[in-house]
Amino acid sequence: MSQRIPRRQLLKLIAATAATAALSPALHARARYPALREDERDVWVWMGRAIHPLTFYEEPSTSATRLDRRNRDESFLITRQVRAPFSAHNTLWYETPLGYVHSAWVYPMRIYPPQPFIRDVGEWGFWGEVAQPYTEAYLEPSTDAKKIYRFYGNTVYHVIEAHEDAQGSGWYKVFDEFPMQDPPYQWVLAKDVRRIPREEMAPIRPFAAGKRIEVDLERQRLTCYEGERPVFTTLVSSGVGFEQVHIEVEREGVKVIETVTVDLATHPGETSVLLKQPSRHMTNRPMKPGAPWPLVEIFDLPGIPWNLFFDQSGTAIHGTYWHNDFGVKRSHGCVNVSTSAARWIYRWAHPVGSFEDDFVQGDQRVGTPIKIF
Repeated sequence: MSQRIPRRQLLKLIAATAATAALSPALHARARYPALREDERDVWVWMGRAIHPLTFYEEPSTSATRLDRRNRDESFLITRQVRAPFSAHNTLWYETPLGYVHSAWVYPMRIYPPQPFIRDVGEWGFWGEVAQPYTEAYLEPSTDAKKIYRFYGNTVYHVIEAHEDAQGSGWYKVFDEFPMQDPPYQWVLAKDVRRIPREEMAPIRPFAAGKRIEVDLERQRLTCYEGERPVFTTLVSSGVGFEQVHIEVEREGVKVIETVTVDLATHPGETSVLLKQPSRHMTNRPMKPGAPWPLVEIFDLPGIPWNLFFDQSGTAIHGTYWHNDFGVKRSHGCVNVSTSAARWIYRWAHPVGSFEDDFVQGDQRVGTPIKIF
């Protein structure tokens, strides 16, 4: 049993964690941190990461005095949530030491102290989540190597190998299941990755009868039921619908502009959970060399957490780290929910898998029914 942390020490640790997280992009990989006791490693603070440039106000209103700004990927402490008018679907603001900021383009994160290095990851490895606002992913276990991706806070990865370099810094190799990724892995600093305990992935009420998920597209709300009793509900961002895109084509040697309709809707219907994955690399980049690029905005998102796929085209309910503006249509067809909501739904829904599963296969017989209307 862990020892209780004295209040004064706890407050100092929280302040140190927040300060370290805010400065972490500027810290060198060789930076040394004080050793943490076992009972201190799961202390965390709420912090926000700027998804886009942000303005902070004296009051929760865009007409209030402007106090400060932060650029993309800069982070700050969140002290509490407040409600104040902004948009019809989102009245959530965050109070911070910099002032008040609207939540839409702030990603709220649990940020932990630098994590201990696990030298023996075992035969299978473990599930890890990024415990800082972000960490860089490299081709090799060295900060001099090529950067492949930026992994953001609370995204999830399968750690398959550990390495300690000549300077004593710990590194983890994480598997990347995107088919076009060669090699199919990246390396990240171990201090930035928290091992997810088994209890945080354990099934929630696995034997409860009558489980089903309903997604109301008009209200942009997902509700989980056990029989007729709602047990969980959250706002979502479903597909934006049908979009018209203008493209340039050549007709009889003459270049002309044509209008093409692209389907980015989440379609109504009845289905079920067909596949669950704790982590998924989602992109609309072409899978094969020479294949045409999509007509819409390109996305390339590693480590999407807590995925429940419900059709063969790859549409899923999943966690979201590129916006925080639920209650309005924003996706390319998937059902976006917050990372914390996605983890709960993932643990609650069938099929039930083991801790050491990269994916859990389902079908209409065993997967939790999903009704979209």
